Amino acid sequence: MADHRLDEGAAPSANGFQIIQELETLSCKEENVAQHSLPVEALTFEPSPSLIVSPFDNGDSERKIHCNIELQANEQEKLQAMQREAAAQGLKFFPSITAMATRFLSHARMDVKKALRCMQATQEWRQGYFADGPIVDKSVQEDLQHGIVYFSGRDSDLRPTLIVRGARIPQQWYKEKRVDKLIRLL
Repeated sequence: MADHRLDEGAAPSANGFQIIQELETLSCKEENVAQHSLPVEALTFEPSPSLIVSPFDNGDSERKIHCNIELQANEQEKLQAMQREAAAQGLKFFPSITAMATRFLSHARMDVKKALRCMQATQEWRQGYFADGPIVDKSVQEDLQHGIVYFSGRDSDLRPTLIVRGARIPQQWYKEKRVDKLIRLL
């Protein structure tokens, strides 16, 4: 789905949206990446239909998997409408934001203009949060030692299990109102 156009004279695009240079958000030395972060089984995993779109008892449903899965016809139509509206407004996004376009549509209950506002808000937040550079592994190393947040394997559908142990948050963080430290860990 990613179409990274770099034709002479054409604005660069990805996923049907005009793009701007992506900000670096995370910097981690290779030796700090676990050897089996992505199990080989994840590359061939075929999710069941109920994992892709979760049905609810009231007849409603919610898409859970957005990438590398064919969209339903109505989703494709709304995504195309969203791409046209973004172009009409002259909006440009980070490639990572364009890859999440269907998530924004889902969140906005298929309201194209609301989804675009959500994309813009997310991009503005990222531009502000990462204005001084990426989160560097060394900058969170000490905070990770508290064991507040960590991954603990995967479930049978290969989803990573994230453990958050709020009781391990240092009292000093509460006193100093350092919510930013927790956000950086997440």
